[in-house]
Amino acid sequence: MGGGKNLTLEKLFALINVNVPEKFKDFVFPSHLATDSRNVIKNGAFVALEGAKTDGHNFIKQALENGASLLIIKEGKNIIDVPEHIPVIKLKDPEKDLARLASLRLKNYCPENVIAITGSVGKTSTRAALEKVLSTELKTHSPEKSFNTLIGCTATILAMDLDTQALILEFGANKPGEIEELTNYFAPSTVILTSVNPVHLEGFKSVEGVLNEKLKITASKNLQRIIFNNDNELLHNALIKNSHAKSVGQNSNSDYVINFDEAKFELPALKFNITHANKTLSLKANVWGEHMSYPLSLAVATGVELGLRFEKCVSALNNFEALGGRGRIIFYDDNQKFLIDDAYNANPASMSASLKTFNVIDCENKVAVLGEMRELGNDEIKFHAELFPLLKNIEHVILTGKLWREAFANLENHFEFVDTWPEALELVKRISWRGLLVKGSNSIGLSNIVKALS
Repeated sequence: MGGGKNLTLEKLFALINVNVPEKFKDFVFPSHLATDSRNVIKNGAFVALEGAKTDGHNFIKQALENGASLLIIKEGKNIIDVPEHIPVIKLKDPEKDLARLASLRLKNYCPENVIAITGSVGKTSTRAALEKVLSTELKTHSPEKSFNTLIGCTATILAMDLDTQALILEFGANKPGEIEELTNYFAPSTVILTSVNPVHLEGFKSVEGVLNEKLKITASKNLQRIIFNNDNELLHNALIKNSHAKSVGQNSNSDYVINFDEAKFELPALKFNITHANKTLSLKANVWGEHMSYPLSLAVATGVELGLRFEKCVSALNNFEALGGRGRIIFYDDNQKFLIDDAYNANPASMSASLKTFNVIDCENKVAVLGEMRELGNDEIKFHAELFPLLKNIEHVILTGKLWREAFANLENHFEFVDTWPEALELVKRISWRGLLVKGSNSIGLSNIVKALS
C-alpha cells in the first residue's frame, strides 16, 4: 500500500482536516506528484487541476495508464473507471488546499535546512549545482525540473521523504505578489539571490520592480542566511550591509571571490578559481560561459555556510554537466563541431552573457540561432537592438521572431530573419558550421532545433 518514507494519507491530510477512506489510511503518499498526466510516473500521484484552457480531470485515464497510484481531484467532479485499489482524495480547491497542506507539512515535519533560490537568471542551474554539493553529506530533496510556482513547490514538498535533511526550492515570479506568496507558504531558512535583471517587465514594469519582488524572499519568518550575487549592482546595494548576507562575486570584497586565469573559457569546460577565508581552490565544469561561474559559486558558498567543508563543496562540482537548454555543450564529428544548447530561456542579461562567450571562441564558421526575448514590456525593441554589437562579427545570424525584424529593420543585409523554428532549422541545415549557438525564449521552440540536430 504505497511505499517510501513519506507520511501516510491519514497523517498528511489530517493536517487540513480532510478525511481519508478507511481502507486507504495507511497508504503512504507517493514520492512523486504530477499535475500533467504526461509526467505521471509509475506509483506516482496525479493532481487534476482546472486551468483556463484545459481541465486535468479529462486526463485521469491517461494518468492511470501511466501508473498513477493516487488521484487528487476537485469535489463535485464525476470520474469513472477508477480501479478500486486507487485512492481518490477530493478537495474543494486542489491547488490552494494542497499548497496549504504543503505549508503545514513543512511546519510540522520540517527538514533542518530549507533553501529557496530566486533571481532573474540561473535559478535552475544553481539548484542543480547545490543539489550536487549538499548530497555529499545530507539527504537532499529538490524539484525534478524548474518547478518554481505555487503548485510546483507544493508538489516538491509533498513528495519529500520524512528523513530529508535539506530541501531545495525555486521561487519564480512574473508579476508582483508571487514571491511574497511563496515565502509565506514555504518560509526558507536559507535564501539565494542569483541576479536581478530586466525580465518579465510586462508584469513588473521596471527592473526596480523586479528587485522589490525578489527581495520579498528575505522577509521569511525563518530566515537565517542570505547568499547573493555581489556583482549584480542592484543586489549589492540592497544587501551588502545585511547582517544575514554572504556575498559571491568577482568583486574582491566578496566573501567568496570568483577569479579567472587568462583563459576564462576553453571548450569543453569553464575553469575558474574561488577564494574564501584566504584559501583558493580551482573548479572546472562542463558548462557554457563565464556567467555560469555564478550558479556554481553560489552553490559552493551555500554549502560552506551550511557547514560543509569548502574543499568538499568545490570537489562536488568538478566536471559538473550543464542541464539541457541551459548551456549544455554537444560535440559532433569527433569534436570537430560543437552546438551550444542554451535554448531554454532568454533575457537581455543571459543573451548578452552567452553571446560574449560565443564571440571569444576561436573557430571558423560560427552560427547563432536566436529567438526573440519575450515579456520585456514597452522597451522590448530597445533591448533587442542593444545586442547588435555582439552580433555583428558572427558569420551567420538567424533571428527568429518579429521583434528582431523591428529592432534591426535597417540591417536586413546583416542577418537572416525567420518567423518560426522550422524555418530556422532549414537554414541551419544549409550552412556549413563548426560552432552553433541556439538561444531564445522557451516559447519560441528553439529546443526543437537542438533535438533535430542531436
